[in-house]
Amino acid sequence: MTGTNDARAVVLHVSDSPADLGRAVDNARLVAERFPGTSVRVIINGAALEGLSTPQGIAVPDGVEVAACGIGLGRRGIDAASLPAGVEVVPAAVPAIVAAQLDGAVYVRI
Repeated sequence: MTGTNDARAVVLHVSDSPADLGRAVDNARLVAERFPGTSVRVIINGAALEGLSTPQGIAVPDGVEVAACGIGLGRRGIDAASLPAGVEVVPAAVPAIVAAQLDGAVYVRI
């Protein structure tokens, strides 16, 4: 998502509650459908990371990227290999969000 200022991009940031994760992914799917050609990424950190380790997990929709904070996963003892399919790990959430915003992404806090 970094490196181009002419592409439209949206970052949805979820960190407060595991329950917010599903809402963030649903909203990301809606944004991707409503704004074709827009890069849509959900970045997860904080307590919301616990939502990745629930039995139902999440399904990553087509046209949406989902990224989990590597630092937060480590602090919570969540193994990256156990993440749902399609969830990538970024070294740290805040620098990933800042990089996207510096490249012109719209930021939405969930």
